[in-house]
Amino acid sequence: MKAPVNLPEIPPELRGNVKLISFDTLYNWARKRSLWPMLFGLACCAFEMIATAASRYDMARFGMEIMRASPRQADLLIVNGTVTKKMAPQVVRLYDQMAEPKYVIAMGACAISGGPFKEGYNVVSGVDRLIPVDVYIPGCPPRPESLLQGILALQARFDHENIASMRAFQKTPDEGIPVPLLGPDLADWQTLWLQSHPEMQVAPELVDEETISQPGRIHPLEPVPFGDTAKTVLILQSRFPRDIQPLEDGLLVSPSKILQVADYLREQLSYRILSNLTAVDYPNPPEDIPESCIDVVYHFSRLSGGGTVALHTRVNRTEPRLASLTPNFPAANFQEREIWDLFGVRFEGHPDLRRLLMWEGFEGYPMRKDWHEAYFEAEHKPYRSRFPNGSKPRSAESRSPFRANVRLPEGWQPAEDGIEEVDRLLYERMLSADRDPAKPLGTEELILNFGPHHPSTHGVFRMVARLDGETVQHLEPVFGYLHRNHEKIGERNTWLQNIPYTDRLDYINGMTNNLAYCLALEKLLGWEVPERAEVLRIIMSEFSRIVNHMLAAGFLSNELGLYFTGSLYALEERELILDLFEAVSGGRMMFNYMRPGGVAADLPPGWVERARELVRERLPQKVKTMQTFLLDNDIIQARTLGIGVLPPEMAVACGVTGPVLRASNVPYDLRRADPYGIYDRFEFDICTRQHGDAYDRLALRFDEIWQSLRILEQALERLPKGPVQSHKLTPLLSVPAGETYTRIEAPKGELGFYLVSDGRRNPYRYHVRSTSLLNLTPLSAICRGAKVADLVAILGSLDLTLGEVDR
Repeated sequence: MKAPVNLPEIPPELRGNVKLISFDTLYNWARKRSLWPMLFGLACCAFEMIATAASRYDMARFGMEIMRASPRQADLLIVNGTVTKKMAPQVVRLYDQMAEPKYVIAMGACAISGGPFKEGYNVVSGVDRLIPVDVYIPGCPPRPESLLQGILALQARFDHENIASMRAFQKTPDEGIPVPLLGPDLADWQTLWLQSHPEMQVAPELVDEETISQPGRIHPLEPVPFGDTAKTVLILQSRFPRDIQPLEDGLLVSPSKILQVADYLREQLSYRILSNLTAVDYPNPPEDIPESCIDVVYHFSRLSGGGTVALHTRVNRTEPRLASLTPNFPAANFQEREIWDLFGVRFEGHPDLRRLLMWEGFEGYPMRKDWHEAYFEAEHKPYRSRFPNGSKPRSAESRSPFRANVRLPEGWQPAEDGIEEVDRLLYERMLSADRDPAKPLGTEELILNFGPHHPSTHGVFRMVARLDGETVQHLEPVFGYLHRNHEKIGERNTWLQNIPYTDRLDYINGMTNNLAYCLALEKLLGWEVPERAEVLRIIMSEFSRIVNHMLAAGFLSNELGLYFTGSLYALEERELILDLFEAVSGGRMMFNYMRPGGVAADLPPGWVERARELVRERLPQKVKTMQTFLLDNDIIQARTLGIGVLPPEMAVACGVTGPVLRASNVPYDLRRADPYGIYDRFEFDICTRQHGDAYDRLALRFDEIWQSLRILEQALERLPKGPVQSHKLTPLLSVPAGETYTRIEAPKGELGFYLVSDGRRNPYRYHVRSTSLLNLTPLSAICRGAKVADLVAILGSLDLTLGEVDR
């Protein structure tokens, strides 16, 4: 207890007009009413923080309606989402730059402890390992009300603080917190100190490992049906008889011929879209693969529609090399970099073969089966080490020497230049790429970083631009600041455990993420879906599309300088649609609603009536108002017309899909081109725009909202009675051996899941074809020659979610 303050007596003539209080009380009163939060977002929780500023929750009651873009103007850091090792140095830098006195709220399970991604190789197990935290708000994600409660809890602390004890008022200046370094792993100051004091380290507990079993033979449940795809396979076999072997799910191509076969597909058979490119590691191959290898898998598709054609080529694990497809398929650019990053396959002829998600200097290739992270428990869940011999479960931390998700080589010391070494290859490329030898003026050029903390780069995305004055000469996107090792965790999970993880990819569109994964499982299982569940899936998907497109439009207007007005329009309607989602799934943002064989639950009473009222009455009126406000707005038109033009040929070659592709006048929509579910029974139009600029990408999303309302009207009218699930699900569901690439027309474009089963309870390979990542492929090209101010308009018009980009 601090000693009471003896205040002077108030003169009688001033009593009733004057009140004497201590300076501590006055100062604390002012601090409570003038918190300045930083405009900072990391992952899923960031959207619930944004929703807190909307009308239903109204953060303005705390005097916090204006968030600060610069850390030097802020005194409250709300860490709202997953802190990855690549992002950790940026978080510490932001904290060190904030105004004193400063406070931190850890919002959500990921910020508190690493959450569902804690076991992966690139996630920090709690932001309090890096910076001091004042208030913890549990949840995944917490509701907006929880954040408001957390702010009240922070304010309550101020009443008992003494100015003299505050760090900001100490005689010794605060030197800040040491910024972590990125080397073979994250090297924060605590880990480096422990490494230099081995007597303080905790010896890892030894746990009997689960025996690593050999994968079974991998084959599909049924042969590929004879049709357009099967004809393509026959043509390729006849054209390359010595270099191609038939597989039941595609073709095995000799590594030396993969470039020629891909070019033949493109030039002669019109397979112009490289839909998906990934790899599978076989250190202990099944019986039908003669030796250990890495299987690189390509899926090609046609603009005219139909299924995909799969090409497999196998390279030696010791020194894997393969020709790059980037000359004719620019869509391979980021995908080949990802395979190099995570599997170690070197693509000869690639223009810029750097790590994509991890950083230069990181040790190993984490998607290989024999690569284990610091929190490694066992190859598959459920983990036996959690309950050894039925005794008290052991925590993952007990198995790591530093009790942290860090594994540094013995004796490793950070280089003198530290984290700057991570960007060496990037800056070398920036200085050499796209040089103009005929440049008329010898002006000095400048390299400028946008992000990863920037109001217009969605929190954890970075663009590095080389500028000549205000003109962009070259631009490189930098990924991985939200890489949550989704696929590695997905191969440890059981098949059903992955469904809630898909919610956290594009966390605006959890319903469609669930759907794509469950469709892939149903292909492997050979399951049918009841009619009522099919219609329910379409209803949830189209509501999700409306939410996505309204938010995309609203946040684009925010990035163009209209501040929060457009976003508030969108957030208000999002709340009403989330009410419907919550009523049926129990979750406001993470739904976990779709299931293989149907959906998790039927509709509650009154749900259809509320949905009809929204579709018929409210949404048409609100969408029209927002569309008029934005599309007829002089600021929007001036900032988007003719900006970031994406020609149709470039869009197709780069693997762009969804509204971004259709705004370039390419009428490609998987609901028509390769129908899934029962979309072929509904009447709707495929909308396109002509110019492919940022304005058309904005306008097309409103066109598609009207089509979604049209689909919803039909679906709500024809919703049949009956069951919503065809099979009884068990937690340890086994899936027949086989593989599939299954895709849907998600709100942002083609979302695909490539799954490989060896007949057991866990995926052998689990890969997400990221819509947002592929849509970023042409970003560098369409930004070249633009002005600095145009970059945020171009990026915002592409509509990306970083949870899906980085996975």
